[in-house]
Amino acid sequence: MDDEPKAAQPPQPPQRPHEPSVSPNAVTREEKLDDTMHASRSMILRRLPLDGQSREAELRRRQQARGQYRLALKTWSVPLLMIGAVVVVFYLLSFWLNVLSYTGTEELSLVDRLVHQDLEKAQNTVGGLGEVMAAVLGLALTVSSIIVQLAATRFTPHITVLFFRARTNMLVLGFFVVSTLFVVWVNFSLDGADYAGPRWDVMFSMLLMTTSLLLLFPYFAYVFDFLDPNKIIGRIKTNGLDACTTKLGRQSISIEQRQRSAVEAVEHLTNIGLNALQQKDKNIVSATIDALREFCVEYGEMKNGMVLEWFKIPDRQSPDFVSLSPEAITDLRHRRTWLEWKVLRQYQMLFTEGQSQIKDICYLIAINTRRLGEAASVYGDLRALDLTIKFFNTYLRATLNASDIRTAYNILHQYRQLGETVLEIGKRSKPTVIDRDKTLADRAIEIAHRMRYYSGVAFQRNMAFVAEVIAHDIGTLCERAFQLSSECHDDLLRIFLAVDDATESADKAKALRGVRKAQIKLATHYLVYGATSLARRIADDMRMEDPRRLRSMWVELANLDTPEFWEVNDRGSNFDYLTPDQKATLPKFFQWFEGLQPDSPALYDSLVLRK
Repeated sequence: MDDEPKAAQPPQPPQRPHEPSVSPNAVTREEKLDDTMHASRSMILRRLPLDGQSREAELRRRQQARGQYRLALKTWSVPLLMIGAVVVVFYLLSFWLNVLSYTGTEELSLVDRLVHQDLEKAQNTVGGLGEVMAAVLGLALTVSSIIVQLAATRFTPHITVLFFRARTNMLVLGFFVVSTLFVVWVNFSLDGADYAGPRWDVMFSMLLMTTSLLLLFPYFAYVFDFLDPNKIIGRIKTNGLDACTTKLGRQSISIEQRQRSAVEAVEHLTNIGLNALQQKDKNIVSATIDALREFCVEYGEMKNGMVLEWFKIPDRQSPDFVSLSPEAITDLRHRRTWLEWKVLRQYQMLFTEGQSQIKDICYLIAINTRRLGEAASVYGDLRALDLTIKFFNTYLRATLNASDIRTAYNILHQYRQLGETVLEIGKRSKPTVIDRDKTLADRAIEIAHRMRYYSGVAFQRNMAFVAEVIAHDIGTLCERAFQLSSECHDDLLRIFLAVDDATESADKAKALRGVRKAQIKLATHYLVYGATSLARRIADDMRMEDPRRLRSMWVELANLDTPEFWEVNDRGSNFDYLTPDQKATLPKFFQWFEGLQPDSPALYDSLVLRK
């Protein structure tokens, strides 16, 4: 008899040599699977900060801030020093040439020429300085206003507020204004008295004018750098995160004000994304979507330290909250996920626009929603994980309503990966981070259950390919649960075998071919590890199939040798590909069906002809 470990136990290689169902490479294959599991877990650890790493994340943010400060200082100091050095060199060169060509008897002194001036010379000098300084101030205001207005029209009007609140901008413009006023008052205060001593007011006027002219080029470079889309997005995200925490010197700001600032930051990012979508600017939209994800992930790091007052819904009449029922508002307050709801609602808005504008944006939204779910799983915030699952279901519903097969195909890919990550994190999570009512394994079951439901919806809408994709994805979840010895494996297998039950139709035989191949593929995986009874469960579910269809599927699976799909897609893999070890188990699986024994002449002829 065939021995089979329980689903909750690790898959074991055969103990008796007379069992032909297990591949001789089973031990090596198991070691490879262990390596794959460890590599996958390490990837999650590297990608998402875990408990106890908040301090390291804060250190990384501080280092990044210092790097930006050095870059900003370099942006100002290098041009200023270079231009100033060139001016000084030319001035000294001209003065030296004057000394060489001078034929008079009086001694030429550079200090005397700079400091000592008579009244007429001072009046002539300061009189022209006033006009120059007024022109510099007008030029700076005009250029900056035009550029800022263009950027505000392109991205979001909030750019104007950010620009004129920026400390650097206020300092430079303030310096221009002070310099202009100083020169004007010096010119006004020069009297007619004969004064031959040092004119320090004139010297300061010259220094201020020189500095103002030197600052023009770095200031314009600063304006263009400030209005860089990525810098704007990062600045809005940082301001929103700062509003979520009480920093030193901001204790007087109320929670309502900080909530309003956080919500406004999320909305401003969304406005930038929507405007970029209208202009078909995929890079800016992608940066906005990534910034929303980073905002939500970093918020999740410090969420446990928030006071209870923070989790009350803000009083601001936002469309994302005003349409909710009182029960939904109470639920969000109880689950402490109002800000995550806000971010995901912006994702939903961008997703809807992306379906008609740039569909690649929908794929990126699905990727970032998966990452939000993974972060919530790592932090133990399972309420936020439930929210990401709900929005994944919403994305699928939207794509099926629009009959958008390709988008559904890519969303299912991310949805399945979220289920795999939930299984892996649930296997290594401590009991203290597990919800009292439902575990992470229950979330994986819910993901498979929802995917099965949408397979039926897709089939009813004549989107049979989506139903086949869902069958393969749930089968992959079963494989992962079996490798991890997860307690939810049996439930996942039960859902997997029920995928075909949701596709009752006159065209059932034709449409379920891909679903049956997914079932055969999972059965071969079980047989490779000696889980014969699990493979028999799949065979029993297929017992009523036409032997001719089963024979043709056997031939197709046995002859497919290309693991990669022949077209470009996000997955890159061929659904029906079986490894050599899996192909070796096909005869054992099909011998359980009448008329499909390996020595059947009809089957032999089919295999030979296809070869």
